[in-house]
Amino acid sequence: MHWLKNLFVLAAAFFGAELFRADRIVVSLKAFAAFSLSASATYILNDIIDRERDLLHPQKALRPIAAGLIAIRKAMILWFVLLMAAMFLSYRINTGFFFCVVLYMVVQIGYCLYLKDVALVDVFIVAMGFVIRVISGGEAFRIRVSEWLLVSMLMVSLMLATGKRFSETTLLSTMAIRHRSSLGEAPADLLHDVLIITSSASLISYALYTVEQSKNLVYTVPLVTFGLFRYILLARLGKGDPTDALTTDKWLGLTVALWLAIVAIIRYNYFVL
Repeated sequence: MHWLKNLFVLAAAFFGAELFRADRIVVSLKAFAAFSLSASATYILNDIIDRERDLLHPQKALRPIAAGLIAIRKAMILWFVLLMAAMFLSYRINTGFFFCVVLYMVVQIGYCLYLKDVALVDVFIVAMGFVIRVISGGEAFRIRVSEWLLVSMLMVSLMLATGKRFSETTLLSTMAIRHRSSLGEAPADLLHDVLIITSSASLISYALYTVEQSKNLVYTVPLVTFGLFRYILLARLGKGDPTDALTTDKWLGLTVALWLAIVAIIRYNYFVL
């Protein structure tokens, strides 16, 4: 279900009321596919590097590479094929989008090789991946991305990345450092503080974005507030993996679905409040 993260590439078009135009469908599919390929390549590389540490995690130990179901050589070949396919497809869209995908891959390779072991830097790198997705979407559709939308996405991404790290400290306890060395320099209380700060910043920046775009979007702020609070609760319970939280928690899933529906109604003029 990690492909859900690549929906961020459609954020600019969705909030800009251009996603559902007939002439945008092909671009949407190509952009989503390109980032799905590049993200998949990143996951493969990361799983190759982390195969021993993943054995310490109750869920990650079941991954094909960590479990020994896929040979390292075959995994490397698949990584290269997916990487080349992502480069080819992104170049066919336009050069701006292509360079965004290249930047994403460079950042992610740096993350896999070294930066994921540096406390807090790892969180920012993960968040940058989502921001790059949003920017690349603007390039693919050739539309301007609101500065407040970028700030909102950055803060939300930092919150989600921090929430995941905080959950790992709760779930793995004393094994957390062995699984992810950066957690040794970022104790649970610090991660909790960062989680609260970034969630607050997310709410403020999103509220400012709604005021900038349309006064009717302000009506979605209470819904976003509940969603942020619900995620903080899940993170404290050790369930802060964003993808798992969205797909397994009915209240968070319902909140996000309702929020997207209301935004679509307002932005696409299906109904005027």
